[in-house]
Amino acid sequence: MFAVQVSGPTGVEASFTLASAALALDVALRSERAGLWWSATLAHAEGVVSRLSLRSLRELAVARAADDAERHFVDQLQWQHELQMSFAQN
Repeated sequence: MFAVQVSGPTGVEASFTLASAALALDVALRSERAGLWWSATLAHAEGVVSRLSLRSLRELAVARAADDAERHFVDQLQWQHELQMSFAQN
């Protein structure tokens, strides 16, 4: 299971528990674009919890994609994020 915590300077607080790496990546990318702080963890079957970077989330989302539709979803997430970030830089 993936856990994503989101917070912001104005008191925004949210916590998401997700079974999908792709959905965890989506929450992290949306939070980043909104200027919110986020952290993500992965709970392993052995009870070990690992902190995840954005790069790790991307890699897990690609590696764990169940089928072509989910791989396409991950590609779209990354494309959308890059597009939105390019607008922010202009």
